[in-house]
Amino acid sequence: MAFPGTVTEIEHLAPDVVQLTVSLHDEGFRFLPGQWVNFRFPEGVSRAYTIASAPERPQAVQLCIRRGPGRGGAALNELQAGAAITVEGPHGQFVLPDGDTRPVAFLAGDTGIAPVRSIVLHMLATDDPRKIVVLYEPDRKYILYAADFDPLARSGKITHVSGPIEPLIERYRAALSESVVMAAGFDPFLERAASALQRIGFDTSKVISESFGPQP
Repeated sequence: MAFPGTVTEIEHLAPDVVQLTVSLHDEGFRFLPGQWVNFRFPEGVSRAYTIASAPERPQAVQLCIRRGPGRGGAALNELQAGAAITVEGPHGQFVLPDGDTRPVAFLAGDTGIAPVRSIVLHMLATDDPRKIVVLYEPDRKYILYAADFDPLARSGKITHVSGPIEPLIERYRAALSESVVMAAGFDPFLERAASALQRIGFDTSKVISESFGPQP
């Protein structure tokens, strides 16, 4: 289903990472934390973008985007606040499984932190009692959404650590063994994370994963 909307804010989170805030005009739009939408630019170009905000505010949706080459990147460069756009969806199965009360451990690479942010903020907003571990491999020095995750980690509401994913998986192998494991990012990251999980004896067929495709 398509929903008309307006881009209300464009924020640069890193040199090639942009967050769009979109006001949707149809109150019927709803999504599960972790899902994505097809974003249609004014020029007609359509690209799949992950929702980074929690579903508690479905009419003010935040999308996290790594700018890539091609028509999508060119359209993003030309986009301005106030632009009329269309959002189609939501789509995706990167969601918390129903009825599973185990702790949740997230493995996120680069902008793979976006759906994780959506899920974590929703879990906290709904007083979900499960323990949350976020293992994050940022792109270079740009730790996305640190303003959200760092205070939560300092307060003890979540565990949030960043660095290369392989040593983080080894370090938190005990927590991973007892958790629902969810991994999101570009294909090279997911492949490395899967190899690291296999080395600690984790059954990777049980990982809930979301691929962002080849590294742009």
